[in-house]
Amino acid sequence: MQIPFNIARMKETELHYPQRFANMVQKNYGLIFFNEGNKASLDSNHAVITDHIGIESSLRDLEFFYKAKGINPAVYSSMQANELGRISDALQHHGFDLQLLEHEYYVHDHEGSLKPVEELRIERVKKLDIDIMETIALEYGGDWTIKVVERHLAHPSYHLLGGFYAGELAALASVSIYAGYSRIADVFTRDKFRGKGFAGSMIYYLVNYHRGITPNHLYLVSEDPATSRIYQKGGFSRVNQDFQSWMATKVLEH
Repeated sequence: MQIPFNIARMKETELHYPQRFANMVQKNYGLIFFNEGNKASLDSNHAVITDHIGIESSLRDLEFFYKAKGINPAVYSSMQANELGRISDALQHHGFDLQLLEHEYYVHDHEGSLKPVEELRIERVKKLDIDIMETIALEYGGDWTIKVVERHLAHPSYHLLGGFYAGELAALASVSIYAGYSRIADVFTRDKFRGKGFAGSMIYYLVNYHRGITPNHLYLVSEDPATSRIYQKGGFSRVNQDFQSWMATKVLEH
């Protein structure tokens, strides 16, 4: 029997997921992620401050850490309620630019109404070939995204799925397996293939693919509220969030 969904466990999974493609240092105030081989990736290079006592000292420490590595510092939400009310003044005092994000979290908890597109052939991608790398570089994120995916692929619990139409890559999606929880990401359809139902087909396939390999809870982060409808049609319900998603960045003078 599956253990009931627990938002605290989902948050823990979400905060630690960059460990799959970045190094992590545990501090007394939180977590620092870094990847000196991919300095342009914020997901690979950011801090999460979980203990807000002594915030000024924590910010000085993480700025020193990143500056020593030639990386611009960034701070992500620790997914705590009223977090910005406690630390936004300190972030601004240290010269960080604060950006509020419209992230919405969804968990799969019922059967959806999406249907597969028969013409779309979906298979697991275990290695990036030149065509996939060019697609990612030109249409989905850029070179830094390729580096994230390549490091992710080295982990057996990362499943990257490609959707192929007439022999050409048309869509991508991934699921990462953790302890009790799995995270969908990288849902992407190339511009010239949009409007054919491929995104819905990828989600339909991914849900069933995931069901066949693990009993984990399956969740995702929607970065654009406009995409919420397709996730709901895929059997996902929005998680009742008690926190605000945000990020803060700063360009250091080297």
